[in-house]
Amino acid sequence: MTDESGRLGLPYVMAGQLQKHVTVNEAMTRLDAMVQMAVISRSLANPPAQADVGALYIVPEAGNHGWTEFAGGTVVRREVGGWVAGPVTEGMLAVVLDEGVTLVRLSGQWQPLGAALGGALTLEALGVGAAPDAQNPFSARLNKALWAARPTDDGGDGDLRFTFNKQGPAATGSVMFQSGWQGRAEIGLIGDDNLRFKVSADGAHWHEALSIDRNNGRVWFPSGATRRETVVQTASGSVTVPSWARWVEAVCVGGGGAGGQGQAGSSSTERHGGGGGGAGGIGMSVWPVEHLGELTIVVGAGGATSGADGGATTITTYGNVILRGEGGKGGLAGQGGLGGIGNRGMSSGGKPDGYAAVFSSGAGGAGGGLSAANAASSGTAGGVGDPCGIEAYSGGGSQYGGGNGGPCSLPNLGWLGGGGGGGGANASGAGHAGGNAGLYGAGGGGGGAGTSSGGAGGKGSAGVVRLTYVG
Repeated sequence: MTDESGRLGLPYVMAGQLQKHVTVNEAMTRLDAMVQMAVISRSLANPPAQADVGALYIVPEAGNHGWTEFAGGTVVRREVGGWVAGPVTEGMLAVVLDEGVTLVRLSGQWQPLGAALGGALTLEALGVGAAPDAQNPFSARLNKALWAARPTDDGGDGDLRFTFNKQGPAATGSVMFQSGWQGRAEIGLIGDDNLRFKVSADGAHWHEALSIDRNNGRVWFPSGATRRETVVQTASGSVTVPSWARWVEAVCVGGGGAGGQGQAGSSSTERHGGGGGGAGGIGMSVWPVEHLGELTIVVGAGGATSGADGGATTITTYGNVILRGEGGKGGLAGQGGLGGIGNRGMSSGGKPDGYAAVFSSGAGGAGGGLSAANAASSGTAGGVGDPCGIEAYSGGGSQYGGGNGGPCSLPNLGWLGGGGGGGGANASGAGHAGGNAGLYGAGGGGGGAGTSSGGAGGKGSAGVVRLTYVG
C-alpha cells in the first residue's frame, strides 16, 4: 500500500503514525484547493506581490515567466511560506475568475470546457453571448458565425443542409431579417407551402415581392419585377448601355421640315400660300443588350429656312445604322397649300384660298392664299403630333402669323410636338410668316401669300432619341 492516493496525491494516515493531524490537515488542504477549483487568473506573468492564503493561480503555458519554480499549466496555491504546486490530472475542471471561463485539462493542456463535451442533449435553452428567454430559447449575440460541412475524411459526407420544418401548410417556416429590431425582409413558407419573399419599410406593412409555386415551379412577381429607365437624347453623342439592362427599347424621331414660303404678286392672279413642313419620321425597335456595343447617336436638325428638309436621326453600333428616323421634307413654296403629311411636306395647286389643308403627325399647316380678286385667306392649323396616340398641341392658323406648335400633352409617352400653324395671306403687303414647330420633330407652318412678298415658312424642330433600358 502506498502512502498517498493515486490521483490527487492525498497523504494517507499510516498505522502507528504520530501526529496524525498533520497528515489529515495536509490532505484537507489539498482537497480545499482541488475540489470545485476556482483560480484567480492564468495570465499573470509573475507571482502577485500580495495574495491571500489559499489563492490559486495557473502558471502561464507559454513564454518566459517569473514562476521560475513551476512549469506552465501548473496550479499553484498560496501558503504561509510561499507557493505550493498542486496536482493537475486529466479531466480536472477549473473556473478562471478574471475571464469568466471554465477550463478542462485534456491531453496535458488547459482547454475550454466545450472541448470535452461530446454532446449536449435536450437543452431547454442556450445562449451565446446573450441570455435566452421563453420567446427565444436560443439566443446569440455575435458578429460572425461559421457553419462548415463535415468532410468525408472526417466521417462526414461533405454536404451542409439546414432543415426548417413547420407543423403544417397553414403554419410559417421562415427566416426574418430585421433592422433596428423591426422586420425588413422575410423568406420562407409563409402561411402556405409556396416559397415567398416579402419586404417591409416599417415592420408592420409588408409587400410580397416574389413567390414560387410549389406545384410547378412558376415564379410570380406580385409587385412587378422589371426595372425600366428612360433617357431622352436631344444632342448627338455616344451612349453606353447600363450593365444592369437586358433589353433596350429605342425610338428615333427625325427633324421636322420647315414650311414653304408663300407667293407674292399683284392682283388678278392667284397667289398661293406655302405648304407646311412635314414631321420627322419615327423609327422604333427593341434589342437584346448582348448584341449591342456602344451606341452612337446623331440627332437630326430641324429645317431652319423656308422649305428646308429636316435631318435624319440615327442610332449606330459597330459601324452599322440599326435605327433611323427620316427627316421631314420641307414644304413647297407657293403652291396652294396642303400641310405636311407623315414625314413629307406637301402642297398642291387648285386651292387658291388655302382653306383645304391636310395635316397629320405634327406637320405644319398650309399658308393662306390670295385669290385673283385679292381676297385673303387664313392659314390652317398645324397637325397634332399623335403617331403614338398621344396628342400634341398644334399651332392655330390665322389671318395673321401662324401659331407655334406646342409640346405633347403627355411628353413622357408621346414623341412629336405639334406642327406650326400656317401664316395668313395679306392683300396689302407682305404675307404673314408660318409658325415654328413644337418640341420634337414637327414641321413648321407655311408662309401666307402677299402682294409685296410672301411670308417665310416656320422652322421645323429638331429630332430626338428616347432610350428605355429594361432589366
